[in-house]
Parts: sequence; structure tokens; C-alpha cells
Amino acid sequence: MKILHISSARIDYPGGTEKIIKELSVRQAKRHKVVILQTNLYEEERLFDRIEERENIKIITAKNDLFLGGFGYSREFKKILKIIWKEFDIVHIHGHGRFTSNYSLKFLKNKKPIIYSGQGFFHDKKNNFFKKIYDKIYGKRLNNATFLTALTKLEINKIKNYGIDEEKIIIIPGGVDFEKISSVKESGKLRKKYLDSKKEKILLYVGRIHESKGIQYVLEAIEDIKIKFFIVGKDAGYEERLKEIIEKKRLKNKVRFFGEVNNEKLIELYNISDIFVLYSDWEGFGLVIIEAMAGGTPCIVSNKGSLPHLVKNNYNGFIVNDVLELKQRILELTQDKDLRNILSRNSKEFAKKFGWDEIAKKYERLYLEALKYE
Repeated sequence: MKILHISSARIDYPGGTEKIIKELSVRQAKRHKVVILQTNLYEEERLFDRIEERENIKIITAKNDLFLGGFGYSREFKKILKIIWKEFDIVHIHGHGRFTSNYSLKFLKNKKPIIYSGQGFFHDKKNNFFKKIYDKIYGKRLNNATFLTALTKLEINKIKNYGIDEEKIIIIPGGVDFEKISSVKESGKLRKKYLDSKKEKILLYVGRIHESKGIQYVLEAIEDIKIKFFIVGKDAGYEERLKEIIEKKRLKNKVRFFGEVNNEKLIELYNISDIFVLYSDWEGFGLVIIEAMAGGTPCIVSNKGSLPHLVKNNYNGFIVNDVLELKQRILELTQDKDLRNILSRNSKEFAKKFGWDEIAKKYERLYLEALKYE
């Protein structure tokens, strides 16, 4: 097959959607011709290669002209798509509420089989006015897709609100490199790389440093708890504010910012951490949750978005409703080793279902089904 993936941001951008495209493409390129057409949305000031080859994948990057609150606009993207679309058997569009997705749905209507993966639909609260306008003007374009994928059951109802027949909606979650993450063995020697004392407990967060991720509430929760809080990820404009809170609460000795880290280091952190936390306002899926579980780390999450679909109370972690409950669960897991061990075993077992190889097979079966409608 000749497969074209459409992405609004570069696949190296630290987001869940971009990671899905990258991991999926790597596996597909072993048997198929794979091209990724993307823009440099969110990274307009960063230099990039217009065309590159990576792991047998051709990546074409178009210049984004207008930011438009994250919606984006690229004249170059339109030009390139009009030239190359005929070369492919199937087009896989990723990301909802983006210019690249919206334009591709319009241009490719009745031209090629289309798979549309919103990869987490609009945040329920954020930019609510814009979302309503967008849905009213463009929502019906989702019907141009041959099939649409949902990350969880939660997304099915959101997609159906666009007037989509449920038979066209297929659940395919995000994936993890389970074998690679789970193969690292936690040890005193490994922990010593990151801790002064092997007795110290680690609370880990991985993701963008953004207000919507709820890190400020985690800082509030750990104020009176003996723990090290490791924050991993790219600053999205909120790190300075967090540092002000840390200074005010005198938490400097408890908190460490790692910034962006390579995959090897991230896997080490997943495996040595005692607890993973994601107290987010909203998550379309929460891929880092599955990655943490693959490393055997129990997770504490908010009751928002898809997170309650991934974490089960007293099985692989805890769902919390407020800061007080967040504090109680963190404290409980720092003190109860037996509970941590039980949740750790269950977490690994749960994460096995999300291996990237299996996810790639599910998409390939869907592509083959879509080709029947050509």
C-alpha cells in the first residue's frame, strides 16, 4: 500500500498525536510506502528540513503561515497536497480542529479512501465559542471520511454528534513500545543516578508544562509529603509560574525539572518512579499513562476526559476528584509498599494490550477495509 499521513504539527513535536503518527509510520514503512505531510505549526521560529528521509519514511514539511489560535493555515500545504494526492492508495488524517485536517477532508472528498483520527477531540471547556462555530461550519465534513477512529468509547459519542453513522467509527487506542519499556529493570544502582537516597520515593509527571495539566495542584498536594517530584517535558509557557509556586511553598528540594529527555532516559524514569501523576483538565487519551504502566508505575489521574477509561481504582492506580484526595492517594502509595507492588503488576498487565505492533495491525486491517469502498 501507499499511505499518506496528514499532520498539522511536525511529528517531532512533543504531543500524543504526533507520537502516534511517528510510531505507526515506522511500523508501516517496513511493508508499505509511507509519506508524512505536515506543517511546522507551533514551531514557526524553528528551522526545519522541507524534505527528509527517516527509517524508510519520507517526511514533507510545509511552512505554516498563520497560527490562528492553533488552527493554523498553510498555503504551501495546500499546494503540495494537490500535487501528491494521486500517488497514494489511502490517506490517514490526524488531529481534529486543524487547518490541515479540515482542508484535506474537503479536497479529498470522493477522491481517495480517508481514515480520520481526531486523536482526542476538542477539550470540553477550552475555546468553547470557537469550537461551536467550527462545528457549525465544518462539522459535516467528517462525513467525507471512509472510517473514523476513536481512542476510547468516550470519543464515540463526540463523533456521533457530527452526524456520523456509528458503523463508521472504530476504536483504536494509542500504543506504547511495551517490550522496550518493560525490559528495563528497576534497581538501586539505577535509582542512584537520580536520587541521593534509595529510600526516597519518586512522583513522576511527563507531558507539556502547561496550566491545563494541573501540575500546580500536584505541588499543593505534596507540600507536606516526603517525596521527590520529577517533572519531564517541554515548557508550554507555564514553567516560570510553577517555579514561583515552588519558591513560595519552599519546595525547591522536592521538585526537579528535566525538560525534554531522550527516550532512553524517559524509560529509565518510568521504571524507577513509584507513582505517576496526571491531574489534567482534559486528556483525549493520555498515552503517557500507558507508558508509565508499561514500566510498572501505578498512576493517579483526574476524573477528566479519557483518564477514567484507562485507570481503575485499586487495580492499576487511582482516580481522584480534588486536591485533598490527590494528596491522600499520593501519601497512601508512598507508605504502602504492598499496595504499590499489586498496582504495579496490574499496570504492566493492562499495558500489554497497547503494544504498537498490535495497534499498527489494527490500522492496516482498517485500511484494507476502506480500500473496498474506493
